[in-house]
Amino acid sequence: MRIFNTPSKRLPTSKYMALLLFLCSILFFQQCKQPETSGPDPIFDSLVSKVNSGLKTNADSALQVSEVLFLYAGKKPGAEHMADAARLRGKAFELSGKNDSALKYYTLMHTQVFQLRDTAKMIQASYLLGSLFLEMKSNDSVAYWLRKGMGLAVRTHDTLQQARFLLNTGNYYLGCNQSDSAMQCFTRAALYYLRAGDSANLAMAYRSIGNLLINQQFQSKAIPMFLRAIEINKHLGKQIDVGLDYSNMAIAYKRINTDSVYYYYKQAMAHLAESGSQMALMPVKFNYANYLKSKGKMAEAENIYLEVLHSSQENNILKGQIYSLNMLAKTAVIRKDQADADMYFEKALQLAEKNKLTIDILRLYNDRFEGYLALDNSAAATKYYTLWNTMNDSLQTSTQKDAIVKYQTLYETEKKNLEIKVLTIEHDKELLINRYLIYIFIASLLIVLAFLYALWLRSKNAVQRSLLSEQIQNTQLLELNKNELLRINQEQEAMLVKQELDSNQKLLLSKMLLISHNSEFISVILFKVQALNKELITTDQQDKLNEIIKAISSEVHSKKWAEFQQQYHKSHEDFFKKLNECHPNLTAGEHRSCILLRMNLSVKEIAELTFQAPSAIEMARHRLRTKLNLKREENLTSYLSTF
Repeated sequence: MRIFNTPSKRLPTSKYMALLLFLCSILFFQQCKQPETSGPDPIFDSLVSKVNSGLKTNADSALQVSEVLFLYAGKKPGAEHMADAARLRGKAFELSGKNDSALKYYTLMHTQVFQLRDTAKMIQASYLLGSLFLEMKSNDSVAYWLRKGMGLAVRTHDTLQQARFLLNTGNYYLGCNQSDSAMQCFTRAALYYLRAGDSANLAMAYRSIGNLLINQQFQSKAIPMFLRAIEINKHLGKQIDVGLDYSNMAIAYKRINTDSVYYYYKQAMAHLAESGSQMALMPVKFNYANYLKSKGKMAEAENIYLEVLHSSQENNILKGQIYSLNMLAKTAVIRKDQADADMYFEKALQLAEKNKLTIDILRLYNDRFEGYLALDNSAAATKYYTLWNTMNDSLQTSTQKDAIVKYQTLYETEKKNLEIKVLTIEHDKELLINRYLIYIFIASLLIVLAFLYALWLRSKNAVQRSLLSEQIQNTQLLELNKNELLRINQEQEAMLVKQELDSNQKLLLSKMLLISHNSEFISVILFKVQALNKELITTDQQDKLNEIIKAISSEVHSKKWAEFQQQYHKSHEDFFKKLNECHPNLTAGEHRSCILLRMNLSVKEIAELTFQAPSAIEMARHRLRTKLNLKREENLTSYLSTF
């Protein structure tokens, strides 16, 4: 209490303390503030644009610019620029056919995006690694990355990413000769793209389904898939995809063995030439040339191989040069021109050896061996067979070593990821500690303020506290009275409901007794009238009397039954509601049977009430059991009592 009774000269001191506390809090929050992210970088964006342009036209250009981009990103703080640079560098190596280098940069990208904890980019990294391993035919690694990426896509509810992984999974199943599983993946992907309205990827899904159908020898079913893809891509103006779909159409018709193959290959090459993409045009030209060669048109095929060779030399596309030289050499072998065959084989082999393309060197040794056999040059054939055999043996050994290295790399990658995860957890702990410090500071501030406020409250009059206590007691008393009144009202309502139910039951029993009495009375009258009917002489008189008998019994019976059913429905509304929900196809007569059976009446009693024979009642019971789908051991009356 002395705090509030201090002289007025000491009051400014508390103001200065509050101001000092406020300034300290500002400094504390400024210290704990997170660093802001860096803004856009025009140089980095320009290099990215150049790499993307090179990826579409020139592999060597993409490699050179991506190297500059990667070095530039290494000087930038943070992992975001490095992740993008590693992704583009990996794509450039993948385009150049250097998958091992591409794997290195894709793995680096995955490490960087894991640091960033960017789920979207982690999905992208998993997709790139899965696609690369799929191309390298490393099924174990493919399954791992596809499963990891698919799990992230499902967790983020990203259906488009799920569809992309489904397409790759379908290709994976195709490589494992599991056509049915592949078709399920392609179909699900197409459904996702159709729902999302993603026409471009939908066309790609149709193309995948068409290729799968061709592999299964269902060419006639594959053609409509390619036509759908062509229609979509034409609408989108995607000339490259239109050309590829026309090429697939040509392959389908080639299996059918029709002259339409020439038309579709020419359409494909025209669209691809219009797009300006030599990378997409070259494989189609190779396929067309191979088709011409199979048809005996050697000169035309050789001209196309030469066109592809010049085009790949101009655009520095290594694979195109090696393949075109190899095909020219094979064509020369068919023409029995050993000089040209030697020249083309030698050029292709030099390119492959210069760039250390082991698989291509091995294939060239084998092709050269077969070429010399066809040219009856046994010595040269033996030489290249020996080279092929030696290299094949060493390659198998190195493949095993590469597999060990690959799995070791995968293990090291996972180990690094785990280390990064631990570091991330440590970083999160530091952030959490800072957050707790903030909470402690705020809590301390609140405690001080609460203490000061409590001192101020203690200076108030004790009478106010007693009044507050009385108000609380009165409020509690009112609440108790309210609860008691509510309980009494509920009991009264329950009593009224019970009384109404009892009255309805009594009325129902009275209706039942009245129906029973009327039934007995009508039975007596009918017996007497039937006896009188036998004494009548003419048939017309008997028929008229029979009509009167039927009219009387029907009118009285139906009217009383209508009143009874109305009263029963009023008393047992839930019974009819549940019965109609479970069995909506019951007729009015079957409803009446359900009522009588639920009242636990015997067959004889029901027969007397309804003016029917007991056998008819038994038949009606059997039909009702069938309609209610009851088993033989189930009791009909017990079943109806459950409603």
